[in-house]
Amino acid sequence: MIAAFWTLLAVTAFSLAGYGLLWAALAALFGRRDDRRSPGPLNVTMLIAARNEERSIGRKLQTVLAQQIAPHRLDVLVVSDGSEDATLKRALETGDPRVRAFQTPAHGGKAAALNAGLARIRPETGIVIFSDANSMLAPGALRALLAPFTDPEVGGVCGRPEPERGPRKGWLGRVERLFWAYDSALKRSESRLGGAVSAQGTLYAMRRDDLPDTIPEDVADDFFISVQAPDRGHRLVFAPEAVAREAVTDRTGDEFRRRVRSTERGWRGLIRMARLMNPFRHGLYAVQLFCHKALRRLVAFVLPALFAVNVAVADQGWFPAAFLTGQIAVYGLGLGALASRRLAALPGAGACAFFVMGHAAMALGILRASFGIRSTRWAPAREERRE
Repeated sequence: MIAAFWTLLAVTAFSLAGYGLLWAALAALFGRRDDRRSPGPLNVTMLIAARNEERSIGRKLQTVLAQQIAPHRLDVLVVSDGSEDATLKRALETGDPRVRAFQTPAHGGKAAALNAGLARIRPETGIVIFSDANSMLAPGALRALLAPFTDPEVGGVCGRPEPERGPRKGWLGRVERLFWAYDSALKRSESRLGGAVSAQGTLYAMRRDDLPDTIPEDVADDFFISVQAPDRGHRLVFAPEAVAREAVTDRTGDEFRRRVRSTERGWRGLIRMARLMNPFRHGLYAVQLFCHKALRRLVAFVLPALFAVNVAVADQGWFPAAFLTGQIAVYGLGLGALASRRLAALPGAGACAFFVMGHAAMALGILRASFGIRSTRWAPAREERRE
C-alpha cells in the first residue's frame, strides 16, 4: 500500500508541477529561437462566431479593424449563430468594407456556425484567424500572430489570452489571473520544444490548407482545429505578444459549468485525435499532448485515490501523516471557501477553492464524455443560467 501511495503522489506532483518545471528547464537549454523575420503579404480572414453578442461585437470589431498589419490584407467574417438580439445589425453597422456578416437560420452551436463561416471564406484566403466575439485584441496582436508564418513548417499560431484589465471581485478573479500566467509560461516552453499543444478560442490562426474539412459539433472546436497542424506534420507555435483579453465570470457556478462543458468537449476531442499521442510518429509533441491534456485531466481521478490510500498509510511514517493533514486542510479550506465568502477571504482559500472546483469539474466533464453526454450548443457563460 505504501508503494501505491508514493506512486500516486509522484504522478500527481509531476502533473501539477514537475512537468512544467522540467519543460521550462529543457526549453531554456534546448529550445528553438524565435524567428523574427516578417512573412510576405498574406491574405487573411478573421472568422468570428457570435451568439447574442450585441453588447460585445461592435467593440470587438473596433479592436480588430484598428490593427496595423500591412502589408497583409485582412477581411472579417462574422457568423451570427441564430442570435435573438441585434448581433448581426451591430456587426454590419461598422460600415467598413472589410467586414462581412450573416446569420444562420437557427442556433446550431459554435461548431455549426464555424462550419458555415468556413464555407464562405474567400478563395484567396491563405490564413484564417479564429477569435471569440467577447475577446478584445490588444494593439499589435494580429501582427504578432501572423509573424511566425514566415516559417513554412508553421501550420498554426496560438495567441495569449488574458483577463480584461480592471478590478476583479472575488477570489475567482485573483486565482484565474495566476492560472493564466502559469498556462502562458507553460505554452511558451512547449512551443520552443515540441510545439504548442493546442490553441484557445480567444485568438489563434491557421493555414487554410491545415483546416479540417468539417468541425464536429461535440468536441472543443479550438482544440480540434488547432491540432490539425501537427496532425499534418506542421508545427503549432505560441505567440505571447498576440494578446486577446476577455472578461471572465466571477460567478462560481457559471465558471464550474463552463469548465465541465469545456472538459467534456475537450476530452472527446482528445480521444478523437488520440493518434497524436503516438511518440513514434509525433515525437516530443506526443509527450507534451499526453502530459498537458490527458494526464493533467486524469489527475482529477488520481487525487481521490491518493487521499484514500493516504488515509490507509497515515500511520506508516511522519511524511504520510503530515501529507494527509495537508490534504485535509486544502480540501477543507477549499470547500469552505466555496460555501462561505468569509472563509474565501482567508489567505490561500481562493487557491484551494480553485483547486477543488477545477478538479471536480474535470472529473465530471470526463464522466459526461465517457457516458456519451454531448454538449453541442454553445453560449456565453452569462447565458448558461438561462439554458
